[in-house]
Amino acid sequence: MPLLVILISGMVLIVLAADYFTNGIEWLGFQAHVHEGATGSLLAAMGTALPETLVPVAAIYFSGSKPDDAIGLGAIFGAPLMLATLGFAVIGVGLWSAGRPRLSVPSGPSSFRADLQFFLLAFAVAVAFNWIPRPWHPLGAALLVVLYGWHARRVIRAVPSTGLEAKAPDRPLHLFPSRAPSLATAGLQVAIALFGLVLGAHFFVQGLDQVTAHIHVSQFLLSVLITPVATELPEVFNSVIWLRHGRDSLAVGNVSGAMAFQASVVPALGLMVTRWQLSLPELATAAVAWLGAVWILWVSRQGSVRREYLLASVLIYFGFLGACLALLGVV
Repeated sequence: MPLLVILISGMVLIVLAADYFTNGIEWLGFQAHVHEGATGSLLAAMGTALPETLVPVAAIYFSGSKPDDAIGLGAIFGAPLMLATLGFAVIGVGLWSAGRPRLSVPSGPSSFRADLQFFLLAFAVAVAFNWIPRPWHPLGAALLVVLYGWHARRVIRAVPSTGLEAKAPDRPLHLFPSRAPSLATAGLQVAIALFGLVLGAHFFVQGLDQVTAHIHVSQFLLSVLITPVATELPEVFNSVIWLRHGRDSLAVGNVSGAMAFQASVVPALGLMVTRWQLSLPELATAAVAWLGAVWILWVSRQGSVRREYLLASVLIYFGFLGACLALLGVV
């Protein structure tokens, strides 16, 4: 199959599946009586985290390489970097296209600030195990999973802030537009859309792999800076769709909730099946992702965040990309 067809097919499938996923998640959260903060931070984030979670799993188990292969570890750290920088920049673009100067930031355990605070804690714990002996790594993996469970429980049990209560979606369910959907039908659409997202991400990553094979891109650039751009597309498109429909808490929670998942459950997998001996580039990637989260947490402390501050997150990503290209002798 021609390379251009693979890339375009993957992109189109991701866009279509993202629209079905956001529509289905809205109805799923509403029918399950889950407030919007938890719907975005948990239901949407855990679903769209599947493509980027599958990359390190595939690299570790199915590539025929060593368990500590750079692609697996690079994918684990590349996803949080992408979300903490480009992910929030996309939200800024969405605000700009809607003519809105600011994004309101609710407080409480179900807010995206709570997700970011958890991300900073869990990611620091995961990275710290680089300097802890290997026999203790299973304990670290268990700790990260328990921490995520605590965070998820805290989000679900939180009293929603004003404007975050469960409310009926504006659009009917795509699969069954003629009648009010049940919890089962909404779940069916979400499952189908998730399959489309994973399949689309697979095609897109396959196309990227062929591109890098022709231009001989390093493993680090592929796993940390290129592949996550494709695997994070579901979160990006979901957030844009929700911003267009005025569902800010879902749009932002989709990104911040995925960051919380990527900082805990996915590194727990890495701690269990790799030696978790991080190279200097991987540590630098983790530090830049942490910096991106700190930046957004800082500029949102007043209860709202200006779109210029969100857009500025892209500078962190491209600054890191430029430094990597320079060190690798590409530029």
